Amino acid sequence: MPRCEPTSVLAFAFALAACSLPATAAEFDRIRIMALAGSVLKVEAIKASGGYSLGTAVSVAPGKFVTNCHVTRDAETVMLVRGGARWRVASERADLYLDLCLLQAPGLADVPPVPLARARELRLEQEVAAAGYTGGGGLQMHAGTVNALHDLNGSKVIQTTTAFTSGASGGALFNADGKLAGILTFRLRGADGYYFAAPVEWIADRIDDPEGYVAVAPLAGPPAFWAQPPASLPFFMQAASLEVDGRWIDLLTLTERWTKDEQRNPEPWFMRGNCYLMLDRTERAIDAYRNAVALDPQYTRAWLNLGKAYVKLGTLDDARNVTRVLRDLDVDLADQLAASIRPPPR
Repeated sequence: MPRCEPTSVLAFAFALAACSLPATAAEFDRIRIMALAGSVLKVEAIKASGGYSLGTAVSVAPGKFVTNCHVTRDAETVMLVRGGARWRVASERADLYLDLCLLQAPGLADVPPVPLARARELRLEQEVAAAGYTGGGGLQMHAGTVNALHDLNGSKVIQTTTAFTSGASGGALFNADGKLAGILTFRLRGADGYYFAAPVEWIADRIDDPEGYVAVAPLAGPPAFWAQPPASLPFFMQAASLEVDGRWIDLLTLTERWTKDEQRNPEPWFMRGNCYLMLDRTERAIDAYRNAVALDPQYTRAWLNLGKAYVKLGTLDDARNVTRVLRDLDVDLADQLAASIRPPPR
């Protein structure tokens, strides 16, 4: 069972504040990122029971903000907080399954909307920056990289290395151009590099639609896609849990169903190759990775692991051919593979 929990309870452990992105984020325009920070607000969701939950919301249109529904789901009043002042949310539009809520707060129409990107335009290893209110404190930002993109509902759920702690649910995931690519949503507990953001495409076509808004009140409906019963979770989530636990045989069995159910998706073939490699069935791993790159010739990690499998098998000419392909896709990964092919110095 995947060990996932909502970011209103766990959310995002950002290492540094907006004014000091880490050196690893050198490609980011620091001034641009700092300017975007003014469009990321704190959420206070007050429950009928008297308790409350904290989260983050991002301005996507004048007076409109997006957050996670699991932040506001039980609330009878939702407040947006900026600079210590509070504004009441007048209405919301919820998609509980996708865990995205659009909030209307006319009193905050002056907050500039962030520019939107597309999650599908992200690439593996690309740098991203996450912004949210950690633990209900001040806004903080943290840089990381994209380490997987998972097909779901017509777009890509973004998996990154940007760590989550409480208060940043509904926060922003910006690409290197300072555009909003995703909304920080959930994580797999006990594992580094398993932090997930919902793609901005899921709400992009609803931002200008005035329909579907209702007064703020507790929301009834299905749990989010990531909070479904174990057997109903998306394949990539079931696979992540098995991968973290090193349950390679079980993961191999899962990928058999996954490849049949999602025949155009290269990810199950990539995961299948990883299983075979861990089980020392290298030739089977090579076949699986080749299927993955046939479906997606830009799948850099599948190319990298294919090259590593060739090295393990001792077919170094094949590994060098893979290096040449990788050189056009990701120079760093090509250098990594090339280093494994060279004989050790005497």
